[in-house]
Amino acid sequence: MAARARRSNRPRAADFTTPLTIPGGAVGGADVVRELAPDVALPVWQTLRSVLMWAGEEPALRGDLFEPCAMEEWEAELLMDTWEPDVRCPLAVLVGELARAAEASAETLARTCLCVTDWALERGHVATALAFAEAAALSWPQQSRYSWMAGRLLRIHGRPKEAEQWLKRAERAASTSKDWEARTLALNSLGNTYAEAGNYKHAIQMHTQALRVAKKHGLREREGEVLHDLFVATAYSGSREAAEEHARGALEVYRSGHPRLLALAHDVAVLWMQHGQFSRALPVFLEISGHFTEPHERLLVIASTARAAGACGEEELYTKLAQEAVTVEQQVPAARLAPRALYHLGLGAWSLNRWAMAEQFLMRAESAARERNEADVTSEAEAALSAVRQRQHAEQKGMYSERKKAGQETLSGRFVATLKSAPELFTEGVLINRRAA
Repeated sequence: MAARARRSNRPRAADFTTPLTIPGGAVGGADVVRELAPDVALPVWQTLRSVLMWAGEEPALRGDLFEPCAMEEWEAELLMDTWEPDVRCPLAVLVGELARAAEASAETLARTCLCVTDWALERGHVATALAFAEAAALSWPQQSRYSWMAGRLLRIHGRPKEAEQWLKRAERAASTSKDWEARTLALNSLGNTYAEAGNYKHAIQMHTQALRVAKKHGLREREGEVLHDLFVATAYSGSREAAEEHARGALEVYRSGHPRLLALAHDVAVLWMQHGQFSRALPVFLEISGHFTEPHERLLVIASTARAAGACGEEELYTKLAQEAVTVEQQVPAARLAPRALYHLGLGAWSLNRWAMAEQFLMRAESAARERNEADVTSEAEAALSAVRQRQHAEQKGMYSERKKAGQETLSGRFVATLKSAPELFTEGVLINRRAA
């Protein structure tokens, strides 16, 4: 049973509009309700709404928000019900904590909201996960890491504008509380947000600022991560020499055993491949390809390796990798299929003049990219597909010309042979080009 909120005309304390206030008059929380089963959607939405009301009220006025008896009854209902215990129990904890009103613990609310986020992410309920991540950050605004986590999740799931707001808030809060690691994380995530939007200038600025903070406060591991992301942004901005220098710095940190070492090796190999340095990229791809186990990641690495193999003229290796990629693709959920993997497979086939295979992969890459609104891959696949078809047409035309030439040469040879073998057939003085009657 949802608690009845008491009305208040006093200003809210939240820095940002809460997720339930949607411009244009849309029903608040509609995304959450739509993606969940009916028996789960309503209690989840009601709990989210209650947490956000508590977070948005001035601390001194929170005692007037909820009726304690109603909250206790609601908590008991959640505890005694039978649906989805992995989310029902965290909801009960939230309701029980809200029953304490002004005495409720911000830390408990924030941590429990993230339990709901974890539950939702495991089941693919992205809107619910993001809403509760924001609720966690709003509940405990002094703790910058919750704001950073909300911003990072929003960025990963394609909501860069909201991500930027939360990450800026996280950076401010971390600076105030002197949490230098959190400040480094927030600045670096801001850089990644700008880089993904193609704003490499601002991305490099944020990464550079994050690097200064990490170095100043001896955050060696974070320094390596920032150098890694700075390498990516610098590479895409066109500064290849500076990018490789950042990669060397990241490798120095990672070489002692860092979980992002494989990702760094992959990113460096991709850079080399994009600049036509396939012989540098191929050995790195071959070394890392067996270490990726998630199907969507493995597919992308195999496809990149296949493209490099094709460009190096390693036809047998390309064939083996292309077959493996097709097998792995069957294990990748449709939502996670990367059009760029198909694009790389197409380019690898193109390098080996295997036009039919190249055309097939590139057509699929273009279609998948268009469906996912990945404009860069769409345009690249379209251009490559057009070039492949032109080359295929030219080669077919060339084959016809060769056959025609061969036929002409054969006919010429037959004439010569006939003339040599039957001179008695000639009649002296016959006019050239004289036609038969």
